[in-house]
Amino acid sequence: MDFSYKEKGLIASLGVTLLIFGWYLYGAFSKLSLNPEPPGFVEIIILIVWVAVLESIIQGFLALKNKSQLEDERDKLIEKISYRYGYWFLSACIWFLMVQILLDARFDHLPVLTTPYGMFHLLLLFFVLAEVTNFVAQLYYYRKGI
Repeated sequence: MDFSYKEKGLIASLGVTLLIFGWYLYGAFSKLSLNPEPPGFVEIIILIVWVAVLESIIQGFLALKNKSQLEDERDKLIEKISYRYGYWFLSACIWFLMVQILLDARFDHLPVLTTPYGMFHLLLLFFVLAEVTNFVAQLYYYRKGI
């Protein structure tokens, strides 16, 4: 398949997001019931810096290989639609957490849903999944068209 400059950038962003945050969240959820330690502020900052550095390096290589193209109305429309999907996904997840807080007696056996640190990691997971939804929707509409 031949990908455009925008699609290559989206695939790179999706890969970096899934790799870095997937690695972090896998470790966080696997140790959650064993270690109820709060996530370190520095740990989260380092995670964000890693994502920014890797994104910059990959986008720089892509920019060297391909001449940057100007954005047109189609690009803006695709971004708008994909952000809407990400927003709706995140809204549904937040509503899920709000209902879970109201019905916390039913979720006593799941430490991820009852501890503050579990909630923190669940919120982070939902934010990352909303971003992934945004990337996937953009890729879909660049392939399919509007």
